[in-house]
Formats: sequence, C-alpha cells, structure tokens
Amino acid sequence: MKRKAIFVILLLLVGIGGYCGYRYYRDDILPEKIIDETHDEQIKLFNRVKPEAQEKTLSNEEITNPLKPAKEVNDAVVGWITIEGTHIDFPICQARDNDFYLHNGLDGQYNNELGCPFLDYRCESNFSGFNSIVYGHHMTQQRMFADIALFKDKAYLQSHQKGTLTLNDGVHNVDFFTYMNVKNTAPAYHAVFVSDSEKEEYIDYIFSDAVYILNYSVDDLKQNNDLHLLLLSTCTYEFTDARGILIGIIE
Repeated sequence: MKRKAIFVILLLLVGIGGYCGYRYYRDDILPEKIIDETHDEQIKLFNRVKPEAQEKTLSNEEITNPLKPAKEVNDAVVGWITIEGTHIDFPICQARDNDFYLHNGLDGQYNNELGCPFLDYRCESNFSGFNSIVYGHHMTQQRMFADIALFKDKAYLQSHQKGTLTLNDGVHNVDFFTYMNVKNTAPAYHAVFVSDSEKEEYIDYIFSDAVYILNYSVDDLKQNNDLHLLLLSTCTYEFTDARGILIGIIE
C-alpha cells in the first residue's frame, strides 16, 4: 500500500513537471521563437527594399524615388531612417492613427506585435513640419527601436551623432543632439504648432527637460527659421510609462 502511494505521488510529480514544462514552452519559448522567425523574415524584407544610395552626379531624369522599392510593398511608406553603427535602419510608415503599425509590419499584415516604425498621424508625411515624431517598439535583443535607449548615455550619442532620413525627394542628413526620458503624456509629443511662440516654448521645454544637450544653444534653434526636428521614440523602463526620445535636426 505504501509503495502504491509513493508510485502515485511520483506520477503526480512527473505530470506536474511535464505540465509546467509545457507551459514554459508555450508561454515563453514558443512566443520568443515565433518572434525570432517573424523578425528574421521582416529583416529580409527590409534588406530587399532598402533605398540604394544614388550618385549626386546623376541627371534629374536618371534620379528615381529612393523609396520606390519599399512603396511597392506598401504605399504607406513615407521615409527610411538609418543611424550608422546601430541597429536603426528601418522604413517608416504612416497610418490614419497611431495604433495600426504597433501591431502590423511593413506589408500591413499582422506580425506578432513587432510592428513597424511609424510617423505620428498628426505630422506632415513629407517631414516638412516643425517636428516629426517616429515611434518604434523596444524589443529584446536590441531589435526594432531598442537602440534608442542607448542614447541616454551622452558618450553613445557623441559617437553616433549623424543619421540619414531618406524621403521621396532624396536623402537628408540628421544631426542628433539630445535625448529625453519622459512619460508617454509629456509635452514632447505635441505635434501641432500654430504660432512661433508655441515653437519657442517647445524648444525651451526640450532644453529644460533633456538629459543632456550637445552642440546647440536655445538661441541656435530659435533663430533657425527653417527648423525641422526629428524625434525617435520608444518605450523604456525607468518608471511607469517611461519613454526615451532621441531628437535631431533634419538638415
């Protein structure tokens, strides 16, 4: 009788262990595997449609839209952001809201929540507004916009200060100069400016709340009558609803 009881207990323990192992595989290993596979497929697609650098010596007739390959996959593509020496090398889409590309990829199809970097729907699609806000997920293994959080370290920005923003009309340099660590409801996400005073207040806010500032003064920005700011935003985890924002000037 005692041996039978021990045998039953052992069977229960094996069953519990097997169930726990199955749940661990189902809830942790399998989702990560699916995300890995989805990410690999997405990177292959990105590499296939990535804008090619065009010689400045080409005539106007020879120059083509550098975003054409990506726009053939999805006409909602409005740009491509690249920061050399980082994992930031992605297309930028834009939808009618700020939800769609949180869950869907470059092709507009659901991609297991990897999403695709996207421009705030309130911003001008040609990045001609005072500020242009681009969002991307902070994923494990430095995927998607995870590298943005690295810019909290001033030394990291100093060694990765230049980026390129490819638009329909060609390639624009971006000079990154500051990083902000804010809540998701912060004034940094204001995107509609109707007066010069609002723009100046926004600049004052950046300089007062930034983690650091490189190379520019408040007056440098306020006196720039053709200022176009690029904000790259992702989730960070220093506090509830924390966001990291890398800010640069589109040249």
